[in-house]
Amino acid sequence: MQWIVLIVDDHPLVGEAFELSVGAAYPHLEVGRVTTAAEAEAYARTNGARIKLVLLDLMLPDATGFSALIRLQQLLPGVPIAIVSSRADAHTVALARTFGVSAYLSKSAPVSSLVNAVGTILRGEQPPFPETAAPTPAAVDFQQRISTLSAAQLRVLVALADGRLNKQIAGDMNLTEGTVKQHLSAIFRKLGVGNRSQAILAARPYLKGLDAGEAE
Repeated sequence: MQWIVLIVDDHPLVGEAFELSVGAAYPHLEVGRVTTAAEAEAYARTNGARIKLVLLDLMLPDATGFSALIRLQQLLPGVPIAIVSSRADAHTVALARTFGVSAYLSKSAPVSSLVNAVGTILRGEQPPFPETAAPTPAAVDFQQRISTLSAAQLRVLVALADGRLNKQIAGDMNLTEGTVKQHLSAIFRKLGVGNRSQAILAARPYLKGLDAGEAE
């Protein structure tokens, strides 16, 4: 069985350069590349048994905050996921570490450094993280709670954090409003909150709290 390194990056030049470099350095591996969170999920469902490592762009056109990371962690339990990003603020890096990423790699680093980091991760080691503040207890607790959500519940929570109403969520997900309400009840219980407003306040720092003004 040939293992796969999956690259998820919507920047064509960056994604292609990384794909070619990883493929040349590790010819025994297959390199897959997709450009959206939805494509990554579909790829994971089809090839999950062969995926050895995911290199994930933090900012994707169809993902908010850490939603793509959380969803891939659900689909690929135990598979290391490394963030590859131009964003390096302490808040974002600390949250990524809390959510269990295997590495946080900078797009500004030489491609050779990124390729070497791939080898480090595949050997079961962890490249050094950028210097950041320690994760807060609240972030650790939220990560543990959100990991218990189902795929549908996570999508509802992301839509909720985005300010969408039950009717809009139902239409987007092809569900009845009653089913959306059932998902919300389960979300409130798992997050330890009592209502919609509390769920939004709890989730937004992780699903909507990254500064969209900083471009990848």
